[in-house]
Amino acid sequence: MNYPIHNFTVLESIHGRIIVNRHCTFQAEALAKTGATHIESELKNLLTVADTLPDDAVIVDGGANIGLVTVPLAQMGRSRKWTIHAFEPQRMIYNALCGTLALNDLAHVYAYNKGLSDKANIMTVPAVDYGVAQDYGTVELASSNALVQGESVSVIALDDFGLARLDLLKLDIEGMEIPALKGAKKLIQQHLPWCWIEYWKVGAEAIQAEFAGLDYEFFQIDSLNLICAPLARWDKQQLNIQ
Repeated sequence: MNYPIHNFTVLESIHGRIIVNRHCTFQAEALAKTGATHIESELKNLLTVADTLPDDAVIVDGGANIGLVTVPLAQMGRSRKWTIHAFEPQRMIYNALCGTLALNDLAHVYAYNKGLSDKANIMTVPAVDYGVAQDYGTVELASSNALVQGESVSVIALDDFGLARLDLLKLDIEGMEIPALKGAKKLIQQHLPWCWIEYWKVGAEAIQAEFAGLDYEFFQIDSLNLICAPLARWDKQQLNIQ
């Protein structure tokens, strides 16, 4: 009997079991061949920053995809009572993320099929064929007024989400980073979280401008990501950033 070859499958990894699309460029091959993600160098740096967070920390992962950042963060924070809020607007990728969280018993992670922006709105996730090889992490949301075929999805402002604190904000949301920062302005001003933000689409200077008047230092840690380091939280003897 011939069984269907499904697009999504479970792979063992050094971070736990992960549901991945077998056609996804970079993700599937790295996990299948090595058990590690294709972003391990990025993860190493991000987890080094996260390791300085206090117990009971609250983390937001904007653009969680299948959980390649969410899951390692959740594994690190399991015994430290961290709470992680993971946002992923692509419905099928979100479904995979939820399955991964269940497979690894990561009950301290809350997942949302939503995007992040500067205000509550409805946007469009362009139609994606998950049976065709591509990098699903590069899908960009479109305005609901644009002539783009796809599914409607809610986007929200983090300031309206009701978080009592915020210790780390990670944004990898394909060009929506600036609206998301504007929508988290009050949280950032009040809690001065560490921020790990993908900058290559919107530019590092535009991101830094959103922190005007706040005591932050900025580091282009690699070709994609910017660390926004709050001086009030940063023990430079504990964590050396270059």
